[in-house]
Amino acid sequence: MPKLKHIMFSRLYLDKLLKGEKSLTIRAKKPNLKPGDLALVHSQGMILGKVRILSVQAKRLKDLGEEEAAQEGFQSVDQLKEALKKHYPYLKDSSYVYLIKFEWVERYDSPLADGEHAWPYALTPAEVAQLALSSGIELAEEDREILSLLAKEKSIRRAAVKLGGLSLRPLVRGVVRRAALELEKKGLLQRAASS
Repeated sequence: MPKLKHIMFSRLYLDKLLKGEKSLTIRAKKPNLKPGDLALVHSQGMILGKVRILSVQAKRLKDLGEEEAAQEGFQSVDQLKEALKKHYPYLKDSSYVYLIKFEWVERYDSPLADGEHAWPYALTPAEVAQLALSSGIELAEEDREILSLLAKEKSIRRAAVKLGGLSLRPLVRGVVRRAALELEKKGLLQRAASS
């Protein structure tokens, strides 16, 4: 069986995903997805279900129409473009975006935690960053800068963008996880109680 891919969605789209109002996602960078792929849908630290990728198409932002807006769950193409430019401020009308059409294969009635990839602590990553900075634990200067940015931005995604791009999310996650483990070793941080 082929390996499942993953699609991450902002919390802004969680409600539309849960209601099934979204069958398209538009990304600024070429995705690592192709028609036929199965992908787990992630949002807010939960897995909402599984989708099948129907198509991946490049299109200029200026060429998006009402059909794409409706599939994305928006009332108009202007709303869609406004949301895309808010999410990807560097987009111009001439920029190419990638339209990923999908269909739900399975939607979980009760969304699942991200499992082993889920954040295991009671505090959020941003709160852990703040605790690490104020606790006096030993931190490399680069780690301190990344944790400061995470504490300020309150989001791994936004911190990564400020550092230079979404591709830096693993760097931010790695730094905050190392800090969390160090805090846990010193008894300053507890894991969330499992249900």
